[in-house]
Amino acid sequence: MNLDEAVGRLFLIGIPGPEIDSDTEKTLVQVKPGAVILFSKNIVDAAQVRALVDEIERVLGYKPAIAIDQEGGIVSRLREGFSVSPGAMAIAATNRVENSFLAGSIMAREMRAIGVNWNLAPVVDVNCNPKNPGIGVRSFGDSPEQVISYARAFVDAMSENGVMSCLKHFPGKGRVDVDAHLDLPVLDVPLSTLDSEELRPFKEVPADSIMPSHIFMPQLQVRRVPASMSREILTDLARDYLKYQGVLVADDLGMGGVSNYFKPEEAAIEGLKNGMDYLTYCHEPEIQRRVKKILIKEIERSSELEGRLQQSLSRVERFRMKAVSSARVSLEGIGSPESLETMQEISDNSITAILNDRSLLPLPVSDVSTIFAVRLSRLVQVEDGPQKGVPAVAREIAQITDSPVVDFAPNLTVDEAARIAASAPGKGIKLIFTENAHLHDGQRELLFRLSQRTGRMLVIALRNPYDAFVNGVKNCILSYGYEAVSQKSIMKVLKGTIVAEGKLPVKIPQEV
Repeated sequence: MNLDEAVGRLFLIGIPGPEIDSDTEKTLVQVKPGAVILFSKNIVDAAQVRALVDEIERVLGYKPAIAIDQEGGIVSRLREGFSVSPGAMAIAATNRVENSFLAGSIMAREMRAIGVNWNLAPVVDVNCNPKNPGIGVRSFGDSPEQVISYARAFVDAMSENGVMSCLKHFPGKGRVDVDAHLDLPVLDVPLSTLDSEELRPFKEVPADSIMPSHIFMPQLQVRRVPASMSREILTDLARDYLKYQGVLVADDLGMGGVSNYFKPEEAAIEGLKNGMDYLTYCHEPEIQRRVKKILIKEIERSSELEGRLQQSLSRVERFRMKAVSSARVSLEGIGSPESLETMQEISDNSITAILNDRSLLPLPVSDVSTIFAVRLSRLVQVEDGPQKGVPAVAREIAQITDSPVVDFAPNLTVDEAARIAASAPGKGIKLIFTENAHLHDGQRELLFRLSQRTGRMLVIALRNPYDAFVNGVKNCILSYGYEAVSQKSIMKVLKGTIVAEGKLPVKIPQEV
C-alpha cells in the first residue's frame, strides 16, 4: 500500500447524494477512504442503498466500512420502509434492558441487509444536566449504571448481527450546556469526577470503536482545543489511562466546535498527530480532497506523523476487514410486520404518565376545549424529523374532539406566549404539546400562564422529560421522542387502548 492509499484509509467521508455522479466518483478515487458515512440525503429505499454501496465498492476497488447514525428515535437515518426504533431514553423508560437488545437486533439486521456494517451508536453520554441541548433523549438516562446496562445490550445486539458499534461522545457530553454542532462545549470537572461518571460506560462497555467529540476540559488539557485534537484526551486518557485498543473515530470535523476555531486541514493534522485514527469529513467534497493532499505533504516531512500514520493504519485496517467480513442478508426482512410490531410494542411500553389528576386518562374527549401544539423543530442538526410542523397526533386529536389547534414555534417569545394564553378558553381541558419547553422561556411562560386559567391542563412532552417539571405543569405524558411509533403510542394512551406504564428514566430535577 503506497502513501496515497494509506492516508486515504484514515478518512471517513460523506457523499452528496443517493447515487455516484462523476464528481462523487472523482472524490472517492482521489480520497480512497477507509470508510463512507451515509445520511438521509443518500437514502431513498433499501434496494437503492444496497446498490449505492455496491457502486462505492466498484469505484474504490475494495470494500470500505459503511457507517451510519442509526441510534433510534430522533437520530434515525433509515426511515421509509425500515423498522424505526424509539430512542435510547424511550427504551430505558420501558424498564426492560432486553428491549435495547431487541431494537438493536432489528436495526442491525436491516443495516446488514443493505450493506451498512458500522453503526455510530449507541450514545453513552450520562445525561446528568437537564439543560443539555444536544443529548437529552438520545441518552439512556442520567445514571452510569443505567447507561451501561442498556448500552451493553445494544452493542451485543450489533455484534451478534454482524454490525460494528461505536460508543459516543468520548469522554462524555451529558454534563455540558452547549451543542458541539454549534460551538465548543466546556466540561470543567476533574478526572476523579469523570472516572466515577462520564468515563464508566467507556470503561465497562466493550465496543469496536469510540467517538471522541469536540469538547474542552480545562482540568485535563493544557491548550483550549477540542478533545478530538488533544493528546491529553486521545492518547493520555483513551490509550494510556483507559487502555483502549480499538479505533478512535472523530466526530465530524466540520462541526462548529472545531470549524469555529481551526481550518479543516489543521484539525486533521493535529488529530492524527495526537492520536485520532479515523478523520471524519461528512460534507464538502472539495474540503475532503484538499485535506488529504495537505495531510500527505505533512506526513512526508514529519517522522512523527509517519509513525502515527502506521499506528492508525494498522488499527483502521484491522477494523475495516472485520466490518466487511459479514455477508449481507436478504432485503426481504426489512420492515417486516414482526419487526414493526416489536418496535411499536417497545414504544407503547415507554409512554410515561405523571399525573395529579388521573381522570385525565383516558382523555375525556368531550371536555377538550383547545389544543396547543408546538411546531416540531430541529434543535440538534443531526436530527431528521418525521414531522417538522404540527405533530400528527395533535391534528388527529383535534379531529376527534372537534377542537381548534393553536400552533406555536418552539422558540416563541414570552410576549407571544402571553398573547396566546390570554386568548385561551377558561373552561374544559387544554391539551398542550411541547418540545423541550424547559429550554425555552416562551414555552415555559405559555405553560405557566395556561395553568393559571380555569379548567384543566394536560401536557404531552414530545421530547425531553423535563417539561413535566416546568412551573405550572401538574399532569404530563412523556413520549421521549416524536417518531411515528411514539405518536401512535401517545394516541393509544389518550384513547385508553393502552395504559401508560413507562418509568421515568431520569431523576426528578431540583430545577428546570
